[in-house]
Amino acid sequence: MKKIAIIANLPLWETAPSAQAPQGEWHYCVWLSALCKAMEQVEGLDIHWVIPNKTVRARKTIQSRNQTFHLLPKARLTIGQLTGYAYDSYQVYRTLQHIKPDLVHSWGTEDSFSIAAVHFRGKKLISIQGLLKAYAERARLARFERWQAHYEPYTIRRFDYITTESPWATERVREIAPAATIFHLEYAVEERFFLTERNLAQTPYCLYAGTNAPVKNIPSLIKAFSAPELSHVHLGLAGIVPEEYPALPNNIHILGRLGRDELKTQLSKAWALVHPSLADTGPTIAKEARVMGIPVILTSDCGSKQHVEHGQSGFIITPGDVEAMQQSVLHVTKDSETALTMGAYGRQACRLALSADTMIDRLLHIYRHILD
Repeated sequence: MKKIAIIANLPLWETAPSAQAPQGEWHYCVWLSALCKAMEQVEGLDIHWVIPNKTVRARKTIQSRNQTFHLLPKARLTIGQLTGYAYDSYQVYRTLQHIKPDLVHSWGTEDSFSIAAVHFRGKKLISIQGLLKAYAERARLARFERWQAHYEPYTIRRFDYITTESPWATERVREIAPAATIFHLEYAVEERFFLTERNLAQTPYCLYAGTNAPVKNIPSLIKAFSAPELSHVHLGLAGIVPEEYPALPNNIHILGRLGRDELKTQLSKAWALVHPSLADTGPTIAKEARVMGIPVILTSDCGSKQHVEHGQSGFIITPGDVEAMQQSVLHVTKDSETALTMGAYGRQACRLALSADTMIDRLLHIYRHILD
């Protein structure tokens, strides 16, 4: 039986026999929970999750859900970056020496997980979640992200095998590691979004969900919806707090930071999802919208554009093109029938591509390819 060690920021509650997130809590890497659940049914592989977490005080091993979970203490981010993640690497290396895996699969370059894995002498696979180098070339990042962007090329080049969730991400990885073997792997959407139907707001309503990071380009979105032509279309900003934008026109509403169920409710009301990002390997919210049958307006530097048929299920515009955003919103929201018809276009193909079953089938194929 082949051993796979998965190094990832899996939520600790998933290690319990009856996994359930605490009330009000959620995790940004939602596909990891779907992967963990799917792995319960996998036969012929011995799955070990290696989970560095700063709330863990001492190493702990848990056997549950037909898998083994290794919980490791983790240094604070500032200390990790200043020391080249020496402590985290040591903890991970000790654990991998104990497991003796046939393949190490690391998720993400935004933290210590992939850097810790590069010291393993064996077959290594990394799954890209975000690409800070590409983001830094297009917008100003926060201080810790800028520091982390310096580690990213070093890390990626030390993996022979890489997965990306979009053609856009593949192109950016090729710029860093042209010799790597890159697989396309769609990261699954949570089941709750498959089960939710649209319940359009009575008046035209668009939704943005994400952070206020400069790379998300929120000012251009506000500028677009502040124009008189869109005064009748309401815009909800989920993930944004009032202090960040104190003076907004009456049709733009700050929703604050929402839980996953609250976000699902807002999505169901939306006539369209808008995502003006300057760079994004995903974004996950666009995939969730397409699974629900919501038209999406996003930029050509957003990875999820492969799930949007321009003019049919949404629009793909140039980053920062305010006029194109306005015209796209006007088209989608001209009446409810248009919003419903565009959202339904290609929905079944998106639901198939973004299911947990599709993700696990594809990942097992990648594992077999590397191991064989």
